[in-house]
Amino acid sequence: MLLKALLLIFYLTVPALVLFICRKTKVFKKIGPVLTLYLLGVFVTNAGLLPSEAITHDNLIKFQNTISEVLVPLALPMMLFGCNFKKFSLGKSLGALGAGVASVVIFVFVGYLIFKDNLGEEGSMMGAALTGQYLGGAANLAAIKQMLGLSTENFVILSTCNLIVSFFYLMFLMGGGVKMARKFVGRQNEKEQNVDIEEYTDENPYKHFGKKKSIIQLVKVLVASIVVMGISVYIGSVVGGEDGISMIALILSITTLSLLLTTWKEVRSWDKSYDAGMYLIYVFCFVMATMADLSSINWNQSLYILLFQAVIIFGSLLLTIVFAKLFHIDSDTAVITSNTLINSPICVPMIAATMKNKDVIVTGITNGLAGYAIGNYIGFLMFSLFGII
Repeated sequence: MLLKALLLIFYLTVPALVLFICRKTKVFKKIGPVLTLYLLGVFVTNAGLLPSEAITHDNLIKFQNTISEVLVPLALPMMLFGCNFKKFSLGKSLGALGAGVASVVIFVFVGYLIFKDNLGEEGSMMGAALTGQYLGGAANLAAIKQMLGLSTENFVILSTCNLIVSFFYLMFLMGGGVKMARKFVGRQNEKEQNVDIEEYTDENPYKHFGKKKSIIQLVKVLVASIVVMGISVYIGSVVGGEDGISMIALILSITTLSLLLTTWKEVRSWDKSYDAGMYLIYVFCFVMATMADLSSINWNQSLYILLFQAVIIFGSLLLTIVFAKLFHIDSDTAVITSNTLINSPICVPMIAATMKNKDVIVTGITNGLAGYAIGNYIGFLMFSLFGII
């Protein structure tokens, strides 16, 4: 019992240390906390640093599974509570969002048809998980992994390959992709605007978490998340019946109930909620990495997974730009929407700075939040589609 408690503390505190190192060290700042946590977790478990002699392998796996099964249902409401969809523009934002979502869905389907024979038994799960990933973000990938029962090894491969392909995607946009899109589609505002990235991003979003006001808010966030999770567990158990809790019903219920709660003004005002949920996702990623056994990974299959993701990312960008041309959507709006869906709203200020266009920041962030909200639903629909083709 003491060992499990120490392991839990280890899992909960290591992401904080990694975030600190990433802020203070240039090399790790470039790598980012997610990839750093994956690399560290894989190293810890494959170097035999976990206490495998003091706790049996089966008990360790059960303990790790229990942690991961709790973290995602708890993190999802937290990340959704702070979404203010009343700021969403039904004009150009909605058109660009529709183009971006359709492009992702189409190229997930195309990529799956191309690579499904090389993706293994969990190919349909991977396609669904990547749909969630490229409409929302890491939280959707984690949620769909839990929903469908995707293996830990494939989850780690998907996450790692995504970081690699997304890096080249960003480099392409910043190196000339934005200019190419503007030349092909055209832009409405030719005036350049300097964008201060630091104005829209917080290098350390957790620095005020120890203040009394923040603690009170976080207690409310935690209580609300536990209530949402509890109701969703009940719904999942009713749907699952004798087979146990239906993870599909659980995750979709959590998403739906959380979105309903965002209609409450106080819930939308919880500005620490998203970052608290994101920290739990960091913990989840670290736990998953410590469960990955390198000897069990099919490295040949990993190449096809990498190519699958490259097809989705670059194919959806190209198609979004084509849709922008056809439906008279501004090029900057289209590109920022593709970026926010693929890389989450975190990268919006970076690309807006490349564009020298402040006007697209609100559109990019709101479209990214909308994609996050629908990612789990569409991911499940894609999984159902893959099951019949």
